[in-house]
Amino acid sequence: MVNLKSLPAPDQLDIHFSPAHSAIVVDDGTELTEKIVARLENLGLTSIVLRLPQSVVARSQRLLASVHQIQLDDLGEDQLRLRLDEAARQYGPAAVFIHLQTACSDCAGAGLHFSEHGKQILQEIFLAAKHLKPTLNEAAQNGRAVFMSVVRLDGEFGLGKSNDFDPVSGGLFGLVKSLNLEWESVFCRAIDLNPDIGADQAAELIMNELADPNRTVVEVGYSQKGRATLALETMGL
Repeated sequence: MVNLKSLPAPDQLDIHFSPAHSAIVVDDGTELTEKIVARLENLGLTSIVLRLPQSVVARSQRLLASVHQIQLDDLGEDQLRLRLDEAARQYGPAAVFIHLQTACSDCAGAGLHFSEHGKQILQEIFLAAKHLKPTLNEAAQNGRAVFMSVVRLDGEFGLGKSNDFDPVSGGLFGLVKSLNLEWESVFCRAIDLNPDIGADQAAELIMNELADPNRTVVEVGYSQKGRATLALETMGL
């Protein structure tokens, strides 16, 4: 049986990145994107926002003109590969990839809601992982390299009282766990933030996770119950 297991606040590594590397943040259409970018820039990383088509992620938040951006006009492997290659040539190879999953806009009161745009985004992030594999693994040889996905289920991996979310987003946890096994040198983490957590707090939590030295934890959730992960509990006979 899988249950929540409480975790203490993460310890913090003193992380330094090479100025020759960059960070890619997948825009969720909210102010959280820009707050993450600002914090990554403070670590010395040139940050690029990857913007998915508006048909998939609605834009409610404008980015500052100073923020570097990659715009995808449509989903698919060819354009994604082209844009990632262009970003690497212009800003340096990526050492950090953070995917911010857009919240399900029509899930309120709808219960479990399998959205088509959720499936499309999931496929695109799988493709991004495929094309960033050599870049991130090479960066990991000279310091910390990160692949991170942040979703907004309930902060409890779907085990809480609320069922108003898109369970397709849970597929990102499977991706991150698989990458964690395959990419031994890359720090991989999947985070579930309760939708009630505001942008400033969310940005701090994400950056704290990015600096966590504990690589045995791959999944972390934040809710009113605090910080937690999933643990398998055996049932007694």
